[in-house]
Amino acid sequence: MAEREGYEHGVFNWVDLSTGDVDVAKEFYASLFGWSFSDDSKDGEVVYSSALKNERPVVGLMRQPQDLSEMGVPYMWQTYIKVDDVAAALNRVSEAGGTAMGPIMDVESAGRMAVVADPTVAVVQLWEPMDHFGAHFVNEHATFCWNELLTNDVDTAFTFFSSLFGWERADLREADLTGIRQGDHIVGSIAPTPDGTPSHWAVYFLVDDCETIVNECVGLGGKVVVPAMDRAPGRFAQLADNQDATFWVVASNQ
Repeated sequence: MAEREGYEHGVFNWVDLSTGDVDVAKEFYASLFGWSFSDDSKDGEVVYSSALKNERPVVGLMRQPQDLSEMGVPYMWQTYIKVDDVAAALNRVSEAGGTAMGPIMDVESAGRMAVVADPTVAVVQLWEPMDHFGAHFVNEHATFCWNELLTNDVDTAFTFFSSLFGWERADLREADLTGIRQGDHIVGSIAPTPDGTPSHWAVYFLVDDCETIVNECVGLGGKVVVPAMDRAPGRFAQLADNQDATFWVVASNQ
């Protein structure tokens, strides 16, 4: 198992789902990926749910804030990047050409976070951990394995994140992808977004068999957005859950 005990600065460490009905989402993903769940409550109301694999958290789920729902923001999987000091990182955002989407938020004893948009208006979460360092398992079945920025300006976006985290470019086998290298590891990618599609972060989950997951997703009321295809390093498909939040699955051939 790809068990983790922490993450380096500038590495993707967590993803969570902002959705309409958390109970519906739990049922869908429990059936699709075999997750169980642990809820955090406040004043008797569930405010956040952690999906568990082998009794350890691997992703989160929460109800989309009301103001975003009223704005028509789609339900989505959100990407988090670990930072050593969220205040210091946030101070560099504007001078690098990005936008702070609000103040730093203290999430009880779990950590501190800030939501920012890069110059191409793709939104990402910065996370300074305390008790919660991120996903305990990655790069194995039913865990996230890759984060990809789809943007209308690859060079501008890469320059922004490089100034924040020290990311370096890495060559990938797919010509249209720019690899993200942090230290000794390639941790994600940046690619041009299709015309007319807003810049955004995409989340990939590793699965044992792509076709099986595709069929199960459809059987649970989800949809196929991009049919299964072969692309290094495996077989990919883009899916939508039964509340229309999109995600990718990949079965590795390595």
